[in-house]
Amino acid sequence: MAVPPYPAETTERLLVHWRSGNREAGNRLLHRYVPELMGFFHRRSAGNTEELVQRTLLACTQNLATFEGRSTFRTYLYGIARNQYLMFRRAEAFASRTPVTIATGPDESPSQLAAVRQEQVLVMLALQRVEPIFSVVLKKYYWEDESLADIARELGVPVGTVKSRLARGRGALKANLAQAKVRDEVRTAALRELSSWFAAREDGAAR
Repeated sequence: MAVPPYPAETTERLLVHWRSGNREAGNRLLHRYVPELMGFFHRRSAGNTEELVQRTLLACTQNLATFEGRSTFRTYLYGIARNQYLMFRRAEAFASRTPVTIATGPDESPSQLAAVRQEQVLVMLALQRVEPIFSVVLKKYYWEDESLADIARELGVPVGTVKSRLARGRGALKANLAQAKVRDEVRTAALRELSSWFAAREDGAAR
């Protein structure tokens, strides 16, 4: 039975119908997130945006049974998008044989770090050293592209608190990068990467 395309149709309702075997409901649900995913990937890999969106949608369809509802569907979908992006970068790094020479901690395996350029690895490691209360909002806002209102609702805090944590998180992340024991040119490239990351997200949020 087809699901009527009501404008106010909820994600939860579409998800129930999709899990019941209605592919049209699944198509409509995923279609809602295509513009967001396009922006998410475009800011990170402009030349492969459409391919990465298609990979994400396909992976979501194939793994729907693993979604247990412990997070929002959007968070689940962005987790898949993040994994698809990292796999894409791993393949890219393997093809170019670009070495990663930054010293890492015991918890970072070569397979985890092979996906990105040196400056991106440095940003990731610096982010791990930011206090969780601040790194959580950084990841949600800058990596998962969640809005300030959505983050506030998920964390149960005012929007002003989210903004404050973002500001302090950005400061802590920059300080960690500035103190990193790497070559000057790598540190400079990492700070430039971080500034581009911040600017791209703010530009997208302003549209």
